[in-house]
Amino acid sequence: MYTDKQRARARGAGASLVMVLAAITLTTGCGSGGASGTLPAEGPAKQAASPELAEMILDTARLERALPDQFSVPAEVSKSRNRKAWDSGDAAICQSEEWPAQWCSQAVALGIAAYSNAQDQELSVRLISFRTPEQAAALFAGVGTEDEVGKNPPGDQIDGFEVTPGQGWQGRGINVRQGAVIASIKYTWRQGANVPSGRLMSVTRMTVERIKQAQHGETPTASTR
Repeated sequence: MYTDKQRARARGAGASLVMVLAAITLTTGCGSGGASGTLPAEGPAKQAASPELAEMILDTARLERALPDQFSVPAEVSKSRNRKAWDSGDAAICQSEEWPAQWCSQAVALGIAAYSNAQDQELSVRLISFRTPEQAAALFAGVGTEDEVGKNPPGDQIDGFEVTPGQGWQGRGINVRQGAVIASIKYTWRQGANVPSGRLMSVTRMTVERIKQAQHGETPTASTR
């Protein structure tokens, strides 16, 4: 027969054995459902970072979609005169669209959207795309002043210029680069026509936003309305 002291020793030894076994199970991973005591070779799964949208090269089709349509330009000048894009294969077309020869030799695609009110106001938006923003930046360095383009103007680089079509017409223009695309926007009107003071910049902001949307693989929907 066991004495009370022997029974106490046995209970203590049993409890110690349970604690040792539990420690071994936690350390090695053995136990219910555990087949191995080591972590997988690849380690814990890493949370993938959301990749930023990369700028896409605007080929002819994507550049044409970026051009303002008759529903995105101001309603007063929504009568379409032309909306078309070309690839850069024919340098003569590129230069006829008023782009420098050096630009035409490096361009991917170009296009124009032209509108009017058939009376005393006309708008044209020309786009030309390149393979990289660095390539476009080397060709165009905007130095627009606050007097020309206001505070916090759109685009990566921007510049304003005068338009002198003559025969009683006048106008203003803005060249702006967004990534690998350069836009040339002209607004002309007959002297005395009622043109809102912010009309040209409104069209410029809309054009830059449409370029951004196209570069991100989206359908361009930006509008002045």
